[in-house]
Order: sequence, then C-alpha cells, then structure tokens
Amino acid sequence: MSETVPVTEYPCPHCESMASAETGCPDCGRGPDPDAIEVVRLDAEIIELRTRLQTIRAEAAGVETQLRNASTQRDAAAFRVRSALEPVAPVLAPPAWFTGTGTTPPPPPPTIPAPPRLPSEPAPERRLTTLTAQNVLFALGGLLLVVAAAVFTAVAWAQVGVAGRALILAAATAAVLAVPPFAQRRGLTGAAETLAAVGLLMILMDGYAAWAVDLLGVTNLAAQVYAAAVCAVTAVIALGYGRLVGLPGPRIAALLIAQPVLPLLAAGADADTTGWSLALTGVTALNLVILHRGRFAPAGTGLLAYACGSIAAFCSVIVALGGLRDAGTPGRAAVAGGALVLVAAVLTAGTVLAAHREAQMYAAAGLTVAIGVAAGGVVFRLDPGTPTLRFAVLALVIAVPAAVARVRLPEPVGRGPWGGALALAGVPALTVATAALIAARSSLEAARPVLDAPLGWVVTGSTWDLPVAAVAVVLAYGILLPARLRADLALTALLVLALLVPAAFRLPWWTAALLGVLVTAGAVALATRATTVRRLGLRLGVSAVATAHALATGLGDPGVAAGVCAAITLIGVTAATLVHSGPRHGDVGVAAATAGLLAGPAAVWLGLLAADTSGTVRVRALFLVTVLLCAAAHRLAWYVPQVTGVALLLAAGTPLWALAGSDPGALYVAGALLLVAVLRKPYALVAGVVLVIGLLGWTGPDLAAVLIEPWDGPVTGSVDWSTPVAVLITAVAAAVAVRITAVNGALLVASPLVALAVPLTLAAAGAPWPVGPLATLIVGLTGLATLTLAPATPPGFLIPFGVLAIVGLAGATHRPGPMLTAFALVAVAGAVIGTAARDEPARITGWLAATLSTVVVAYTAADLAALDAGGTALAVLAAAAVAAVLDWFLAARRPREALAAAAVAHGTALIALLISGSTGWAALIATLWSVVLAVRALRPGEPAAIRNQHVIAAAGSALLGWWLFLTAQQVTTAEVYTGPAAVLALGAGWFVRRGRPELPSWAAYGPALGAAFLPTLAVIAGSSPDDPQYPRRLLLGVAALAVLVAGALARLQAPVVSGGVVLALVALHELAQVWDLVPRWVPLALGGLVLVGVATTLEQRRRDLARLREAVSRLG
Repeated sequence: MSETVPVTEYPCPHCESMASAETGCPDCGRGPDPDAIEVVRLDAEIIELRTRLQTIRAEAAGVETQLRNASTQRDAAAFRVRSALEPVAPVLAPPAWFTGTGTTPPPPPPTIPAPPRLPSEPAPERRLTTLTAQNVLFALGGLLLVVAAAVFTAVAWAQVGVAGRALILAAATAAVLAVPPFAQRRGLTGAAETLAAVGLLMILMDGYAAWAVDLLGVTNLAAQVYAAAVCAVTAVIALGYGRLVGLPGPRIAALLIAQPVLPLLAAGADADTTGWSLALTGVTALNLVILHRGRFAPAGTGLLAYACGSIAAFCSVIVALGGLRDAGTPGRAAVAGGALVLVAAVLTAGTVLAAHREAQMYAAAGLTVAIGVAAGGVVFRLDPGTPTLRFAVLALVIAVPAAVARVRLPEPVGRGPWGGALALAGVPALTVATAALIAARSSLEAARPVLDAPLGWVVTGSTWDLPVAAVAVVLAYGILLPARLRADLALTALLVLALLVPAAFRLPWWTAALLGVLVTAGAVALATRATTVRRLGLRLGVSAVATAHALATGLGDPGVAAGVCAAITLIGVTAATLVHSGPRHGDVGVAAATAGLLAGPAAVWLGLLAADTSGTVRVRALFLVTVLLCAAAHRLAWYVPQVTGVALLLAAGTPLWALAGSDPGALYVAGALLLVAVLRKPYALVAGVVLVIGLLGWTGPDLAAVLIEPWDGPVTGSVDWSTPVAVLITAVAAAVAVRITAVNGALLVASPLVALAVPLTLAAAGAPWPVGPLATLIVGLTGLATLTLAPATPPGFLIPFGVLAIVGLAGATHRPGPMLTAFALVAVAGAVIGTAARDEPARITGWLAATLSTVVVAYTAADLAALDAGGTALAVLAAAAVAAVLDWFLAARRPREALAAAAVAHGTALIALLISGSTGWAALIATLWSVVLAVRALRPGEPAAIRNQHVIAAAGSALLGWWLFLTAQQVTTAEVYTGPAAVLALGAGWFVRRGRPELPSWAAYGPALGAAFLPTLAVIAGSSPDDPQYPRRLLLGVAALAVLVAGALARLQAPVVSGGVVLALVALHELAQVWDLVPRWVPLALGGLVLVGVATTLEQRRRDLARLREAVSRLG
C-alpha cells in the first residue's frame, strides 16, 4: 500500500469554492468538512489503486503468455522424447548351458529397464457442487414418487376394493407428508420441500381417485364444483400443514391451489360474463388479503400473490368490458359496468391498505375511468340525444367531482381522478375533432368546382348536436384545466365551432371562409398578448389552421377568395404595425407581416380575375406588385427581411405566373432577375438560381435552335426577338448582381451573355447558314483569345466562350468548305493563344488546338482536291511534319509546350499511316516519318536522353517501313522480318549496356535473342516431312552454337543460356527425326544405365549440379 497523501484543499459542498482542510471555506465561512475531505482523499486513492491494478493486469497477461509458450515447448519436447524411446529387444549371446560348455545352471534372464515415463499434468476432474447434486437427487426422487402414485392410480386401482383403495391412498399420502418434519429437523430442507410438494399433489390425486370411483356419491355434484371443493380442501390442508412444519413451500402451494376455486364455482354455476368478472374480482381480493397480511412484501407468497392478483384483475377487467359491450339494455350495461367499477374499487382499496401514494394515484385514475366507462355504457344505450352529445355531457358531469378531488385529496393522489377525467373527456373531444374535420371537408366539397361554385350552395353532412357537444367538452376541459389556459381553450373552441357551424346549420359555403377569417382575427389579436412561447405557438397555430381553411374554402369563387386574401393582408399588416415596437415584434409581427404580404399579391390576382380581366393584365399587375415590393424592401424601416423574402418569392415565381399572359415570358423573367440583382439581399442567390432555371425554360427552344440544332445539319433555326433581349437584360443583371464597379469587371461578367446574344440576334434576323455557326465560332474564339491574353482572368469565364466555339465549329462541319474555313479560324486563334497567352496551360491548349486544326485543314483540303487515299495520307503527314517543326522551335524556349506539339505530330503520323489505304503507301509513310524523326534528333543542344529516344523511334519507324515494304512485295521468309529487328534490338542493348555496365544481360540482349531464335524455332517445330527445313535447322544450330561460344567468352548469362537451350532443342528435334529407327530396347537400356549411374553417384551429381547453378549465376 502506498502512503496516504494528506488533503490540503477540497471543493466546498455549499458554494463550490476551494476550501482549506485546516481553516474551512473562505467564501461562505463554513469550517472544514471531514466528509468532503474524505471524499477527495478517497478519490485520489481510487485513482492510484486503479493504476496499480492496470499494471498488475498487464504483468499477469505477460506471465500468462510466457506460461502458455513454455507449456507448448514442453509438450513438443516430451513428444520427441517419447518418439525416440521405442523399446527394442536386446540380442543376447547363447549361454554356456545352452552350448554345453559348462555345468553352471542357467542364470535368470537379464532385467531390461523400461523407459522412464515422462511426467504429465493430470487433467483436473470436474466435480458437481453439493448443492447441484442435491437438487438433481431431489428432482429425480420427487419425479419417481409422482410417477409411482400415478401408476398406482391408473393401473393398480382396479385390483383392490373401495376400502382398500382408500386405505392405501390415505396411508401413502400420510406417509409422504409425515417425512418432511423429520427431514426439516435434520436440516434437509430441500428434501422436506420436495416430499411436502409430492404429498400435496397426492391429495389432489386422492380427490381425483374419489371422483373416479364415485366415493360417497361425489359424482352427483357438478364436476367444476367438486374440483373447486377439492382445491379448497387441499389449499386449507396445505396452509395448515405449512404452519405445522414451518416450511414456506406448502403455504405457496396453498395460495396457488386456491386461485381456481372461485372461477371453478362460476363455471359450475354457468355464470355469465358479469359472474365471471365477479369471480375474478374475488380472486383479486383474495390475493390482496394475502398481500395485506404480508405487509405487501414482494417475496415468497407475496410475490406469487402480486402475480396472480394482477392476472386476475386484468382478466376481470377484460371480461367486464366484454359484458359491457354485449349488454343489450341499459340495465344489463349497468350490471356489467358495476362489475368493472367493483374490480377498480378493489384495486383502489388495496392501494389504500398499502399506504402507497403513487399507487393510490394510479388506482384512483383507473377507478375514475372505470366509472366513466360504466356510465358511458349505460348512456350509450339511452334514447334521447346522440352518442357524442351524451358522452360530452357525461365528461362534463365527471369533470366536476374530479376537479374537487384534485383540490381536496393529498398529493399526488388528487392527480389520479383529475387525470382520469381528462382521459374521459378526450373521447368526446376526439369525436368532436373528427366531426369538425368532416365538416371542414364538407365545406370544401360545397365550394367546388374551384373558382366556379354557386354562391347559393349550402354545406351539409352534420347535425346541431355537434356544436353543443363541442361546448360541453370545452366546459369540461375548462373545469379541469388551470385558469391560465382557458383563453387558449376558448380560442380552440371557436376554431372547432367555425368548422362545425356551416354544416350543422346548413349555411352557404362562403360562410365557412367568413368564420375562418373571424377566427384568424381573434387568434392574431390573442397572439399579440401572448406572454409565453408555448401560448404564442398555439395561437399562431390556430390562426394558421383557420386561415388555411378560409383560403381553401374561399377558392370556390374569385371574389370570395380575393376578399379572404384582402382580409388576411389587412389583419397581418395591422397586427404587424401594432406590435412592431413591442415585445412580440420578433414573433407575432414577423408572422403577421409575412402572412399579410403573401396574401397581398394573391388578392390582386384574384380581384382582377373576379373583375373578368385578361391574363395579360393580371401578369402585368403582378409584375408591378413585384416591383413595388422590391422598392419597399429598399425604403421600409420595419420588417425588411419579411418584405424582402416575399419580394424574392414573388420574383422567383415569375416563370410560372408569366404563363397566364400573352406577353413574352422571357422578358418578365429577365426583368425579375434584374430586380433580384438590384435588391442585393440575403437569399437573392436562391431566387436568382430559380429565375435562371425559369429563363432557361422560356428560352430553351430558342437556345436549342442556336446551340443544339446546328449539330444535326446545315439548318437555320427560328428565334423569337424577345430571347436576345432577355439575354441582354440578364447580362445587365449579372453585372449588377456581383457588385462590380469597374468597367472591365462588368464587361467580364456580362461578356458571355453578350456573346450568346450575337448568334441569337442573327437567328432572329433570319441569317442563312453557315453565317450563324461561323459567327458563333468567331465570337467564341474571340472571347477565348481576349480572355487568355488578358491578365488574371478567372478560368470559369473561358467555359462559355469555349462552348460557343465548339457549337460554332460543330455547326460548320456539315460541308467541306465551311469546315475548312472554321478549322482555319481555329488554327489561327490557337496560334495566337499559343504565342501570346499569359498562362502556360492556355498556351499548351492553344498549340494543341492549332496543330490539330492544321491536321483537319490538311485532310479537308485533300478531300476538296479529290486526292486518293495515298495523297490524303501524304497531306496529313505534311501536317504532322508542320507540328514536328513547331516542336523543333518550341523545344529550346518552351519545352513543356513542345510536348503538346510532339504528341500531335506523332499521333497525326499514326493517323496518316492508318488512312494510307495500302501497304505500299504505308511503307512510304513510315519511312518518311523515320526521316522526320532522324532530322528532329539532330537539333542542336538536344539532351542526350531525348536524342536517343528520337533515334530509337526513327529506327523503329524505319523497321516498320521495311516490314511494310516486305509485306507489299509478298516476302514470306520469316528471318527477313525478324533479322533486322533482332539486329536493331541487339545494337540498342549493346548501346545501353555500354553506359550501364550493371545492367543484366537478359535485359540488354534478351529481346534481341528472342527475336532471332523464337520465330525460326516456331517454323522448325511446325515443319512437315514434305518440307523438312534442312537449311534452316542447320543455320539455327550454327547460330545457337555461335551465340553460346560468344556468351561464354564474354561471360554473359543470357547468350550462354539462350544459345544452349536453343542448341539443345535443335538436337532434340534432330533426335526425334531418327527416333523411329532406334530399336525399342535401346532407350530402355540407356534409361537404366542413366538411373544406375545417377544412383551410384547421387551425392556427387548433386554437388556438380550446385556448382553448375553457381557458375551460371555468376555470369553477367
């Protein structure tokens, strides 16, 4: 144990300041607190002990691992020892007496010591605990006794008379029940409990036996009644026996056996559901008595009484509810309800006896609910009134005593009846709410069709009692709920009545809208006086529901809908104005202002619709409202975010509501974009994105005519004049939106849209093809060149001009002439960008575009000149040579840009090779390109690595030309093709290895040797007797021998191995040619000799093979 560190400071438990262990807390003045000091000291000690425990655990884990490893190693060593100690019988010399050379008697045979046995750890034997063994024996003994009794009752019963049977059963039962007291005194409690359970079970079997033989005429009784009597007698005997012997088991058995007594009696009396409920209630009462005697302790019989009583009470409630449901008259319903109330009263009495306040609260709640359910079952079967009204009045009647009990009863018991009354009132409240929803739907159905419903139509589908029931429910809740909630309750009641009244009194449908507006006004007025967030949320929620219903109903007629929207605007603006400087400015004012502003434009639109104006007039009026709202967002000092949000929302909807007019919608959308840009408020970006999407929808066909249709053919699409105007307005809006003051910046932002307007304007003016595509291409190329030459241009602005250039280029490629012009323009623009652009990526892109366009120009020019495939290939190769020349000049000053030109040059040469049309032209193309590559390798100042690459490429191109020439001349000798390739690869390997002596010979000469040997080997392997290839076989053998000798002289592994393998393969092939001439015994004899020789000198051969492998591995 470590030494205890004294505590000098501790946190004061009263003020949480740091206190001294000697003087106490300096803040609150209290003296030292020993308990707090002890807590601090023990915390420190616990931390230290935990650290020590972790250290010890880690050390124990390490030792355990070492022990496991040692055990594994020990077992392995022991196994090896056992394997080595196999017993062998010794060979003894014959004794003298056996050979007859002596007279000495035979000695005893020598004793051979047995090998020592290695110690091994015995496996620990698993043993049962004493308690487990006892439990097993008890269970088996009890089971045997029960089985014996059952066998006796079922089998041996008929072999004795009635008297004998009774004597035997009584004696057996008495004998079994006499043993537990003796076992109890000797401390064998388990045995005593087991035998007592068996004896009590035998008493039940005695009862069954008496019934089976009709002892004393017991079969005259009903079977259920007799069974109840047997259970009752057995329970009494068990209870007395348990008290006599002092065992808890018989008392538990007595309680368990007593449970079915009353239900069996009810079954014997053929009781109805009420009788069954009463019987189960009696069982519940019995268990409550047992619990009361045991002071409600949840142990032993108490635990069983809790379980059985709960089950009985639950079943009693279920049965009583079933009887209440099936009652056909008020009288029978009253009886069934009385049974339900009785079981609730019994449970309540039990909680009172237990003196448990929480349980009393729940029991009182259940009793209140039971009374309400019982009374409801009675009133439901009464004639006057409707069920909803009767239930509402019943809830009101129960609410009065429940409210009194809430005050008079102690806490928390008083909350039980109060909660039960609230739950009961919820049933008619739910019914009234459902009826209100149905009435609201009826109002909506009466207001159909939308904007064309006759004003004289009335609402149907409800009755007068529903509003009365709603009032009764509200009064019940008003009695139960606190006074501070009554205003909100009254407001909710007004909403429900507004929904119910039109249908209940057959009023015209528009009265629903009128009542909804009135409720909205009242709710907003109360919301302005709300003092808490919860009340404010409720009142605003009521206002929202009433407003939504009024709007949905008012849509039956444009004039009614306009009036509702105007009223909402008036209510919202008035409320917002009244509370703008009060405490509710941040919630009520915001909500009211938002609702009023949203309803204003709708009122204007619907009012004009009611006045039978055209859609164009409505669209213009709504755009004017949008302008006014945007202006108000700049000028007003109150509710600026709300005005701005409504203005942005209305502006964002321009693409939709502009559909109603005949004016070009694109102009309205572009104007809305300008308004949003000028507004410069939060969330303007979202509205701008929506408007841009809408503008694309309006101008989509025209944009497709300019940007997509040119891809399909030489056509000129028609464009409406409003589209270029809208695009220009959008350009102005884009320049304004980013808050740029400099002229250059504004032009940068607006330039893509202005560029787009050029082809749109030409299309609107009806310009013929290919004026439009070429103009689009020129605009795109001009923009790209200008922006790449300008300083610090964001890359994103290049994308629109690139798209325009691609679209223009695609539109001009349908005919050779315009295509030649278009790619010539691209070549010029690419050369300008590659020469003067400020960024290297832009210059690289420019050179790529220029060189590729030059290739296309060459191909198109050849096509216009009607050249054949060879001439076209030469023209394309000339373009590749131009790119190679550009690579020559760029390599000195801009080596990274030169790579782009070089890539285009090589790719173009490959294309020229592929389109040449014949192997002869292809051979010429490959040979000419090898000349170009050779000249490129001669550039002064070229690094050696790059020059070597060009030399290798030139040699490969020349080799390809040679192969193509041979193919054109129909040469079939394989070595004519592979020989130059092998020589070229051999020269390249020698050149590389001269500079890198450490390079393996396989990497330097392996490809050349493979190219030289493998094709010839393949030809020889595929030869036939008709064409034995004698010269080729001889030359291949000579070549392989020469390579082997040269490799051995140069000490190179690749020539030695490859030459030797090829020479061996040639020899095997020659052997295979004469194999059939050799006698069959010769191969067998040779094989045998080889095997014998190898077996005789096996170790020597192994050493020779190792030396050979080592010698070969030492070669370079």
